[in-house]
Amino acid sequence: MLGEITLPRPFSVQVLCDSIARQRRRRLYLHPLSEQSGEGAPCGMWIATDVADHIFYEQKTSSFHQDHIILHEIGHILCGHNVTRLVEQEYPLLADGTADEVLTRRALARTSYTTRQEQEAEMVASLILERAATVQANPVTGSEWRLGAALGAIDHV
Repeated sequence: MLGEITLPRPFSVQVLCDSIARQRRRRLYLHPLSEQSGEGAPCGMWIATDVADHIFYEQKTSSFHQDHIILHEIGHILCGHNVTRLVEQEYPLLADGTADEVLTRRALARTSYTTRQEQEAEMVASLILERAATVQANPVTGSEWRLGAALGAIDHV
């Protein structure tokens, strides 16, 4: 599954999401959650409607954490996990890429990483970030290489 995904260079979660949307022939919207969640509340969620996927992520955190949250939800999509399917006609606010936050929290609120699906999604997010770091790594030369080698960060090859 991950081997089929070509990571954009330079890596961008938005560009990756756009690519996945094209491959799946389904729109994929990213929505920041406008209010900080309380303890035990989800920091990310995925809602699949009949025609689009909606990923919600915590806005008041670091950009790295936001990327990880989004990629975790992408993990659910790529793994084909079960999700509450909503009919956009029943929830017209979703049709234009917005959603009522209360509805969102009820639709798919994951707060625990103890289930197999959550662990798989977390692994996918971690693997994508690991691959992205490898893809983005610029070749180190000259004094940077010597410093990295001296600190043990670069193998002596």
